[in-house]
Amino acid sequence: MADLHRKHETIRSIESLQLTHNLIDALDNAAEAESVAAAVCSLIRLTEQWN
Repeated sequence: MADLHRKHETIRSIESLQLTHNLIDALDNAAEAESVAAAVCSLIRLTEQWN
């Protein structure tokens, strides 16, 4: 993932949502990073709606 700040924020989100560490590893794969970040953002929006 090119944007280091966004990567760190996504990692914090993955950890706070207690998602698998495989998603963190996927952030280093250029083919998967954007999809993982988008999915995590969607999950965050869903959890915010529930709270």
